[in-house]
Amino acid sequence: MMLSEYSQSKFTKQSLFKEVLIYGYVDALDMFLTDYANISRYLNTRLNSLLATQHLTFDAFLIMHEIGQNPRPLLLMEIAHQHHVSRSAISRQIGVLLKYRYIEQQANATDCRQKGLSLTATGRHLDQQLMTTMHKTVHQWTTQLGPQRVKTLLGIFTDFNEQIINNEVPDSD
Repeated sequence: MMLSEYSQSKFTKQSLFKEVLIYGYVDALDMFLTDYANISRYLNTRLNSLLATQHLTFDAFLIMHEIGQNPRPLLLMEIAHQHHVSRSAISRQIGVLLKYRYIEQQANATDCRQKGLSLTATGRHLDQQLMTTMHKTVHQWTTQLGPQRVKTLLGIFTDFNEQIINNEVPDSD
């Protein structure tokens, strides 16, 4: 039903308002899903083309980068907690990073069951190289969109992460 038809129908202003809200949310959801799919595909293609030559997935790169940013060796369970995933999921990524000698394990002096993870010289060099390339890309986006829009977008991501993801109650399965 078109909006002009509402004036000729038995709908009240309140029901009209409800309909607009419902259809507005549906349209917004459709727009979100379409935009999310397009952006996700674009970023996956862009990042994968950069990372695949180094045998990395985006998740493995993030783990490698986090290990490099930490002043002390990180434990596998710390990384799993930060990523909200199981230790076995992180172990698979760690396996790839160890295989290509991007990271190394060091036994904890007080508890040999715990192994700290740190970057090798090769891993550190690769992380710097990839971050430089990514910084150039983000700079191009900032030039195109404008610094304020990029800052707003990043703020929304931060809010979503802090208010939604970090406060989500896990399923009781």
